[in-house]
Amino acid sequence: MSDSGDFVFHFGGHAPKRTVASGKPFTVFTEDCFSGKLTSTDGKPREVAPFPKVNPLTGPIAVEGVKAGDIMAVHLVSLQPARDWGVATISPNFGLLSGTRGAPNLQPEQEERVWIWRFEPDGRTLATKAANGARLAVPFRPFHGTLGVAPAHDEVRLGVNPGDFGGNLDIPDLGPGATLYVRANRDGGHLYIGDGHYAQGDGEIAGTAIEGAFNTTLAVERLAPDAGFDWPRLETDSHVGVVGVARPLDDAVRIAVAGLVCWVSGMTGLDLADAHQLVSQACTLRIGNMVNPAFTVLCSISKDLLGEVSAHGGAHARLRGIPG
Repeated sequence: MSDSGDFVFHFGGHAPKRTVASGKPFTVFTEDCFSGKLTSTDGKPREVAPFPKVNPLTGPIAVEGVKAGDIMAVHLVSLQPARDWGVATISPNFGLLSGTRGAPNLQPEQEERVWIWRFEPDGRTLATKAANGARLAVPFRPFHGTLGVAPAHDEVRLGVNPGDFGGNLDIPDLGPGATLYVRANRDGGHLYIGDGHYAQGDGEIAGTAIEGAFNTTLAVERLAPDAGFDWPRLETDSHVGVVGVARPLDDAVRIAVAGLVCWVSGMTGLDLADAHQLVSQACTLRIGNMVNPAFTVLCSISKDLLGEVSAHGGAHARLRGIPG
């Protein structure tokens, strides 16, 4: 457990706690969304981490040479679990299948419940016990649910929020070897990271993943401004994609798909209609979450379908060469 005073709970409004060089790896510790305070199945999530003291963030981290308007390529080199267990919950009036303040109903509230998931000896599986004694097991799929920069116009946003600044995206693709592109809204960029997940299905439907602490190594490269850049972009070894953030869900999908069509057009030289056609026939839509103040969607396409193109001047490939 760490002192929550080491962390912050919103994007923006802070002086940098650390400055790093562009393109050079560095390591940070990130807490789970309950600040490491929910440690047993009889724990009380809303008592140990009362709103808005959830999703503690490490940062902000300034990057040398970054100016407002630059693009930042944030590459996750490695994510090492800091504990041998993670925690997941169901809480009243939270989650896709519960009535909420923004989408109320008159059904009975779900009962609060906590699961402690522990790593199996293979280090690739997490397991817990069901109420009837059965063993539940899922693969270890590490990623950061929250990664972003200080919002534009000196706005301050709670750590549970996603947006065009990144934030609480909950996209499972944002794991080891992935690169997130975001636009800096102020000099230095002011990067925040947290909300480590040991596993999560698409949508984060119960309201939490298997939440866990990480020691994460990452590197951030400064890229030139790009007039066509709008919403966060994600690149892996195999795919490129755009993240859309909105409510209702169909607006988040439109943002992500339109952003990818325009990006593909710019990378390949295809006119907009041809890029629209290619994305329409070959894209994948992944729901990050449907439980936060805004929903998140990643629209991605295989790089094999785009020919000999290089996104953002080959930043991902350069950063991918950093040893894990």
